[in-house]
Amino acid sequence: MFFLPPDMRIADADREAVVEFIKRHYAAGRLSDAELSARVDAAYAARYESQLHALTWDLPDLPPERALARRNPGRLAPAATLGGLAVGGVALATLVPPELWTAFLALGVPLVMMLAVTVAPLALPILALLWLARGFEHPRARRW
Repeated sequence: MFFLPPDMRIADADREAVVEFIKRHYAAGRLSDAELSARVDAAYAARYESQLHALTWDLPDLPPERALARRNPGRLAPAATLGGLAVGGVALATLVPPELWTAFLALGVPLVMMLAVTVAPLALPILALLWLARGFEHPRARRW
């Protein structure tokens, strides 16, 4: 029929994905040993999408394996470190008397601004040249 999409041929990666899908359902207890071996054999013998769909139509969708895996506890370490530094900084700031804060704001901020105005025009071109030189020495390959 002209309104149905043509049955597309599949690649090895499609077959492997279906086999992994079937194995995950077997591990969940939805398939017996005989069903597993029959479906895996049929998946490797399949040549069209409809053949793979016939093997998986009665199985529900599963969440991705990444969602099932436990979260990496090391990923929170930078945030916890930053939070600890912020809390420590606030605790130290409360120990400093208000007179010292006034002196710092009156003398320190203008000094930092003067340094930024005098050093930045010299430092920025040097940093830009170093960045360009590094880019020419080590060209990066495209990741896509």
